Amino acid sequence: MNKKKSSKCGAVIDIGSHLLKMRIAQLRKGEIVEVDRLEYPLHLGHEVFNEGKISFESLRELSQILQGYSEVMESYGVEQIRAVATTALREAKNRAYIIDQLKIQNDLTVQVLEDDQEKTLIYSEMLRSLQEMEQIKDQDTLLTYIGTGSIGIALYDGKNVVYSQSIPVGSLKLRDVLYTAGEDSENFHVVMEEYLDAIIERIGTSLRGVQTSNLVFTGSDIQLIARVFGIQPEQGRYFLNIQQVESVYREIIPLSPEKISFRYNITEEEADILYSALSIFSRLFRFSKAEYIILPIVDLWDGVMRHMLQPKSIDAYRQYVRNSAIACAESIADKYGCPRKHSDLIRQFAVKIFDKTKAVHGLSNNYRLALELAVILHDCGHYVNTKLHTRSTFDLVKNFDIYGLTAANMRLIAYVASYNEFNTPNLEDWEFSQLGEEQKICISKLIAIFRLANSLDKSQRQKLSDIKVRMEHNRLMVTGETNEDTHLEKWAFAQCCPFFKEVFWPRPGAYYPVAHDLM
Repeated sequence: MNKKKSSKCGAVIDIGSHLLKMRIAQLRKGEIVEVDRLEYPLHLGHEVFNEGKISFESLRELSQILQGYSEVMESYGVEQIRAVATTALREAKNRAYIIDQLKIQNDLTVQVLEDDQEKTLIYSEMLRSLQEMEQIKDQDTLLTYIGTGSIGIALYDGKNVVYSQSIPVGSLKLRDVLYTAGEDSENFHVVMEEYLDAIIERIGTSLRGVQTSNLVFTGSDIQLIARVFGIQPEQGRYFLNIQQVESVYREIIPLSPEKISFRYNITEEEADILYSALSIFSRLFRFSKAEYIILPIVDLWDGVMRHMLQPKSIDAYRQYVRNSAIACAESIADKYGCPRKHSDLIRQFAVKIFDKTKAVHGLSNNYRLALELAVILHDCGHYVNTKLHTRSTFDLVKNFDIYGLTAANMRLIAYVASYNEFNTPNLEDWEFSQLGEEQKICISKLIAIFRLANSLDKSQRQKLSDIKVRMEHNRLMVTGETNEDTHLEKWAFAQCCPFFKEVFWPRPGAYYPVAHDLM
């Protein structure tokens, strides 16, 4: 193996629930080529799922193995390193201490990926694999990632992901969570099945009538599944007949882990994971009319490595996440009866104001996307309570699963979406006061822009088809043409101007819709 430093190797370390993994790769002729990989069993998941914390002994073992990994990286002349952690470290109550000690002891900065960040990277690699299959290109597909600590489900319509949901149980965690119930029950499979049925039933409510053409699974247990079923990969993917899966699942339902282990020549821990994985598989079959499952051999570190060694791929990834996030938000808004014509128009207005005032708000395009999503979702609260719809909107939006967005992102969007011409942020409100000063300012800027844009279609009758926005002598000038009566819009706009003036130094100019026949 060529270990010259000129090869510009990169390394990704993945601290998972039951494995500590490292992959070393390099870029050759535009392709990412694996140089080496290491795996070490480290049962952090069991500790966290049962005790809530990572023990000192596990931290010491983790640190020692990482030291060995560092020596391997040095031998290859690795120049770029990224260390990521998922469910186990994410849910550990002492994660901050663990991260600090790894920085001190191993000089390693570990990024704990939020659940949505982890799943989005994996889905992008799954879709990349599917795009090479011409026979299923542009067809609707159910994407499922089954990890040891969590499950991710996404609905791909051939262009974008239009639905995304994460479930905080995986093949390993599921067994640990229900272990107490299993101690007193000879029919542990009944406990697990009923637990899964309750979860999948709720997902079924959101996926009413969905019967996708393709069913795509991946996850930490794919290689185990392949061994048990005796299948070989074809161009980086496994294919598994659904009827065969159901047959094997029915066979192992009454068996103990010991008997499953003996029958398939696997360890008892692998037997537990196999049973959990097939239970999840079986319940997701109802959402597809496919005859076989596609199992692409992809992992979290594939996406992380791609972004590290091919920085240009990040722009395409961000655009894909943006398009899917908007598609998800629109799908949710439709379910909650939000008027699409109204949100489309004020989204157009809000983006124009945002773009024309960049010099004074100084916000990145990530905030532009947050503004667009807030516009799409701002009427959701009417579904719950018209009288207190802004509060209902906040409570709903902060808990939505939007593709690629974290809980912190959704909370920001919820704040922006929950204001109208009658209310403005009060920095002394308890919830708002919990935010940092920088967060308060960024949110206030977005709210100021959103309120102005929303006021321009207060009647929700789309009286203005377009507006012109410009900065002139420290004033924000907004003009438009219409033949309609716009007294309500002018009143709402006037209500929103003072807060905009308070947040930004320019003063919004008067709103002068001009009749078309006078132009």
